[in-house]
Amino acid sequence: MILFFYFIVNLLAIFLFIKMRKRLHILEIIVYWLFSSYLFQNYSALCFMNFKTLLIPEKLTFELAHFINRIVLYPVLMVTFLHFFKDKHCKKLPLLLGFILLLSGLEWLDDLLGVMNHAHWEIWWTFAFWLLALVILIVLMKIFQNILYKGVWKK
Repeated sequence: MILFFYFIVNLLAIFLFIKMRKRLHILEIIVYWLFSSYLFQNYSALCFMNFKTLLIPEKLTFELAHFINRIVLYPVLMVTFLHFFKDKHCKKLPLLLGFILLLSGLEWLDDLLGVMNHAHWEIWWTFAFWLLALVILIVLMKIFQNILYKGVWKK
């Protein structure tokens, strides 16, 4: 049942992202998606394997739900954040805080549903990670857009 729930949530996230009017170039979307996935994969792996602060139950449905969230849900939300952040008329700080709350809330929903259990965890670590991850993505976006649109090899 949990896997089906997350499957529907991930499909809905992809569908909404596809229907959204894009402010990002397709190459940007791919790069940010891959980097977002990389960030959350490493966060999950470090906390699970090294620090033992995240526990993923050894049940196939929970492992698959966690896998599709790592590959689809969290990266699509992070790319959506960059999509809105690129809008010149957007209030940046409320957007940042809103997405930190959204991503933190989803992480704690994972905990509540048993997909990813926190052990010996301080709640502020979740908010700190998402703040750091989104700021890193903003910096990546600025650097990548500078390379993509202006070029770095000027003579």
